[in-house]
Amino acid sequence: MIFTIPNPTIALACGAILFSACGKTDTELPSVCSETGNELSVLAGEIEALAGSSIQITDLFCDNEALSEVRWDIHNAADHAHEEGESDEGFVLHSGTEWEVLEVNSISGTSSTNSITLDIPLDTRGVWDVVVSLVDEAGNAAADLVTQLHIENEHIPEFTLNTVNGIDPATWSGEPLWSAGSVVTIAGKVADSDGVSEAHITLVRESDETTIWEFNLAPNNATERTFTSDIEIALDAEIGEYHFEMTATDANQNSMETGFHVEIE
Repeated sequence: MIFTIPNPTIALACGAILFSACGKTDTELPSVCSETGNELSVLAGEIEALAGSSIQITDLFCDNEALSEVRWDIHNAADHAHEEGESDEGFVLHSGTEWEVLEVNSISGTSSTNSITLDIPLDTRGVWDVVVSLVDEAGNAAADLVTQLHIENEHIPEFTLNTVNGIDPATWSGEPLWSAGSVVTIAGKVADSDGVSEAHITLVRESDETTIWEFNLAPNNATERTFTSDIEIALDAEIGEYHFEMTATDANQNSMETGFHVEIE
């Protein structure tokens, strides 16, 4: 009978692996530990700001052992939710929808204060998501924290839609569905304290950017122009995605564009 003597180096390595597997590891998630009374915090229910202004959002981040990284992501809140079961913001007419901010900062220690400064464009209006992602040194990632940034704008004209086919758009769930050959009635207003010099509403086919319907509101520098317009959709209209666009320019030549997506079947 032959007996094999274990290699002492291998035995020690195995012992180390076993000890490591049984030892305590850091599984506690990092967290945001700011006081909830801080208005400009991701823990706030919402943050309000004016277009053209600069704001700073500041939070205190904590971990039982060591922090590593915080990621700030600011993007348009339209048409999506961040958690299962969470509803999106609902119907909001946005302007300046291309504005986004992404910033990743290194942090350390068991607690660290970090801030992001946002220079809000002058042509922006609507609701943006402020998303904070937090990771500790052990790689533990906390669930994203999300709050809404509501941006008001006093510089550019503003459209308001009261009803679309007699329905308040605020009650919509998802994008509206219109039928080829139908007539859709839009009621609303465009306003600006300096007067509105130009205003148009159009329906654009997204496949080739063709305008299939348009209407000049002819505001004539009025501070408010109400409208009720019938959109006639041809019976042979191409099935697919469209964009309902509303554009306006005030007496000081400040322009804006807003709208929403439509599916035609």
